[in-house]
Amino acid sequence: MPLLVLQGERDYQVTIDDFRRWQEALSGKANVELRTYATLNHLFMAGEGPSTPQEYDVPGHVAPEVVNDIAAWIATQQ
Repeated sequence: MPLLVLQGERDYQVTIDDFRRWQEALSGKANVELRTYATLNHLFMAGEGPSTPQEYDVPGHVAPEVVNDIAAWIATQQ
């Protein structure tokens, strides 16, 4: 089954170290795509510096690049 794994590098809940474990476990799988986003947090919203819980109180939107990447990945699965 195809798998898309996305990671905000500023995510303190599911960290980049967790992502690296997924990368290692899934390496060599042809049906797996993994991507990271340097400025995004757990909600795939942009920010600067370390992410904090207070960031989640600020209304926002999922970063357009994440939406575009998901849509493009889905289109390749048909």
